[in-house]
Amino acid sequence: DLDELTPRKAEYLKYIYMQGDIVKTTDVAAHFSVAPSTVTKALAEIAEAGYLEHSPYRGVRLTTLGTDYARFLFRRHRIVALALSRYGLEPGEACREAKKIEAHVSKDLVNRICTSLGHPMMSVCGEIEHDHSCCCPQNNR
Repeated sequence: DLDELTPRKAEYLKYIYMQGDIVKTTDVAAHFSVAPSTVTKALAEIAEAGYLEHSPYRGVRLTTLGTDYARFLFRRHRIVALALSRYGLEPGEACREAKKIEAHVSKDLVNRICTSLGHPMMSVCGEIEHDHSCCCPQNNR
């Protein structure tokens, strides 16, 4: 299974994924209102785990492993949030609560929740992507 990043590092990875290509350390620092030195250290650790490629003086970009992991992080968040919304939480509340617990939810559990929800395509906070390693019938697209 994947090396689980801390929730903060997972947020950095998701942000870099959303930017699409090379992202400057200063942009990550500004987005999260964190000191550039703090971000530089965290990004170096994420790169060491194999999820990022660092280009000195240019920034970072996701590796193939990093892209797959970021997609899993979004999928996990959206499935957990959707499951919580089924228990009466409003969308924003489900999203906030999912953020608090998602790091403790394994890929296997995500797949089981996904199956129990009928392989949904949409969550309360965005589209749910089904990848090749997932349990879903849609994964053949």
